[in-house]
Amino acid sequence: MKIQISDLAAAKLLYILYQEHADQPLAFRVMAHTSGCGTASFAIDLIEVLPHFESIKIKDVPFAWIPSERAWMDGLIIDLNRDNGKFILAHPNPPSQSQCQLS
Repeated sequence: MKIQISDLAAAKLLYILYQEHADQPLAFRVMAHTSGCGTASFAIDLIEVLPHFESIKIKDVPFAWIPSERAWMDGLIIDLNRDNGKFILAHPNPPSQSQCQLS
């Protein structure tokens, strides 16, 4: 499993995690959203880790996903835009994209 995360993005995610007070273990879940013929966009959420989730820590940042999302996690790149503080999530080699029928 290869996830690249910049030091700045890791620091912000750890800060967000630090602010939470939960009884259960928490992790970040990155979900790929595809629509139409465009490239995937991503959402990131802080979740409670469920027993059926797979997980990993990268730079002390916990990530979790359901097994069917594993291919989307492998190769993910996470950075932080220094100008606006928003996360930049990308996958240079997405595992699968459906053929566009709109062309």
